[in-house]
Amino acid sequence: MDAWQTDGWPARTIAGFWRRLGAFIIDLILLGIVGLVLGWMFFDPLARMGFYARLIGFAIALAYFGILNSRIGGGQTLAKRWLGVRVVDANDQLLSLPRSLLRYAVLGIPFFCNGLPIVPGMTASSPLVYLLGLVVFGSTFATLYLYIFNRRTRQSLHDLAVGSYVERFDRVGQPTTFPGMWRGHFIVAALLVVLALGSPLLASRFANTQTFAGMLALYETLIAQPHVLTAQVGRKTMWFNGNVSHTMQSVIRLDAPLVGDDAMARHIAQLMAKGDPDIAKEDDVVVTLVYGYDMGIASGWKRHGYSFKPEELR
Repeated sequence: MDAWQTDGWPARTIAGFWRRLGAFIIDLILLGIVGLVLGWMFFDPLARMGFYARLIGFAIALAYFGILNSRIGGGQTLAKRWLGVRVVDANDQLLSLPRSLLRYAVLGIPFFCNGLPIVPGMTASSPLVYLLGLVVFGSTFATLYLYIFNRRTRQSLHDLAVGSYVERFDRVGQPTTFPGMWRGHFIVAALLVVLALGSPLLASRFANTQTFAGMLALYETLIAQPHVLTAQVGRKTMWFNGNVSHTMQSVIRLDAPLVGDDAMARHIAQLMAKGDPDIAKEDDVVVTLVYGYDMGIASGWKRHGYSFKPEELR
């Protein structure tokens, strides 16, 4: 295979793992700063949007990576420019804008969909649950595997989707050839995607264990309460100085600034006590009310914790 040439410059080499990772981390920091500024300016509107605030974060990240990694931006985000790397295709040509946007969409959608709240009534057999498992876990596992182990071309899932490479783009590039990716990586990545389809069944098995008994029904009760966007419910066991304590706890994300509402916290705790068949075995019922935003690229929160004894909730 011929070495890649670029307008009379020395042939380029594929960007190494650490240089490419460093560029990605710097870009994430830059996007995080933008997100924090927007969060400071529009805290309440973003907080009331709940999970949909991530659409704004995704749109910002898509525009940043999609435009700058295309021929419009010279194939370089700010961090890629600083570290001397750029995105090209197999012919050493810069990507078109649609192709670059697709490249980032393949990388970004699994991340921004991670943490999508469960819709009440959705079961492990729902096609949407399997689709989310495929997109979030399958794509993420395949991307990480290829990024770490595909040392020949350093192409990950989003690169393979559009046929792109990340190359060194500085004066110290040395002539080299670019071999094709080992076909075994395709098999491993495909297996990871298939295994991800089993994540809903695994989650269902956990939900039916004694530890999580009744948690799904209690979750559906809490999520139906006014101003509640999402709810996390669980049990916690702690050992300290030979003593064992058992706690029933929840984290309630709100769409209104009610973290200081004692009455709401007590009401949530009473629902938890009523929905827990083993409430008599618990030492405390802890409720944390949370109000804030999560754009994916940045987040900000206000929270307040409350603790009750089970006998107080009768």
